[in-house]
Amino acid sequence: MGKTRLCLVLGLALLGVAGWGYQAQAKPKHTHHAVSKAHSRAKSAKAKAKSARSTNPALLKLVSKTPNDAPDVDYRARIQAAQKLVAEQPVRGGDVELDGEGNLTHFVWVLAIGKTNGPLSVVRMDETGKNDQGLTITWAVDNFINTHFKVAAPDGYIVFAQRRPVHAKDGSYQEAVYTAYSPELDTKTMRDAGLAYLEDLQKQAFDQIKTYDVRSLVAPRVTVADKLPKSMLIRLMITEHIDPLHMRAVGMEQCIHEVLVTLAANGGNSYAYAKSSAGALGLPQFVASSYDMVRKNYPDARLDPDFQLGMTNLPNAMLASALLLDLELTELPGAYLKKITATTEQFAAYLAAGYNRNPAHVVQTYQRTHSFTGGAAPLENKLYVRIQSWVGNFLKKKYNVG
Repeated sequence: MGKTRLCLVLGLALLGVAGWGYQAQAKPKHTHHAVSKAHSRAKSAKAKAKSARSTNPALLKLVSKTPNDAPDVDYRARIQAAQKLVAEQPVRGGDVELDGEGNLTHFVWVLAIGKTNGPLSVVRMDETGKNDQGLTITWAVDNFINTHFKVAAPDGYIVFAQRRPVHAKDGSYQEAVYTAYSPELDTKTMRDAGLAYLEDLQKQAFDQIKTYDVRSLVAPRVTVADKLPKSMLIRLMITEHIDPLHMRAVGMEQCIHEVLVTLAANGGNSYAYAKSSAGALGLPQFVASSYDMVRKNYPDARLDPDFQLGMTNLPNAMLASALLLDLELTELPGAYLKKITATTEQFAAYLAAGYNRNPAHVVQTYQRTHSFTGGAAPLENKLYVRIQSWVGNFLKKKYNVG
């Protein structure tokens, strides 16, 4: 992995869904959480030092800054045209070069660029920025298919779509088409469209739960959809793609903008290539063990049996996320369940903590500290719960979603 990509990949690894798994349906037990060594109960000096760092208030601070807000244009039709254009371009000899071990050593980006209106142009550019149009195109970090480009010269051009090789399911490389966030695309209409898309995904998930009468495991008289806070899935899907390191640089609201614009630009293909170092995939950042566990515990939901396909099918992925949230509630002792679900924010904090971490460990933390993220809870879990709360408050204030 290149050093230029390290900070973003580490940030994504912090926020992957926990790999906790059930062995029985009636009263499941968890396996060890696999995402972070911070969840270990070992009393080594290293663990103690990490615990001390996790209580540093400076590390938990959520940064607020003025976000981008480009002139209001709906770019969705233009982005679709750009994606179609780059997808149609032939793959030439030498576009993808591998070494003897199958590692990518050279590739060509195919970009569709243009101004707000007018024709789109195809630019072929290698990984160093050398391109066939003599343009100056820059990027801060090579973040794979989500690389944020800027056309520095000539002025006024926007990268509306890109194509580049990504890992295929069998370990080889395939060409993938995507539109990454850029400040020029960050308009009110695009953000609104991204949120509307998320709301529609949640509605589809809840509709399927009701159609198949998928009952809550802790409240069998109601469905899973009836048990969950209204905006929980939406706020978690956004939180999953907020990198704490990036947040410190650009601010919380800007991070939300970037997620919403990405959703508006890519629709059903959004985050199809997102994969954490723990193997978490897609929009909800599930790991395979969590997905299999949900399928076994909610057979009536009819989730796709294929994990990877299930994560790229966003209605299916959203449905799996809803079921996982309900499953978390089975870890709560009866006395806690009523207390924790009494207020939306307390309920949301528990669900978020458990979505990011083994919920059995969250309950243990709560029993010791009367807080879901108190004491020696991992730093990433503390941040995750704070971020989801900020996102929830933002959605309620800005969009009346809550």
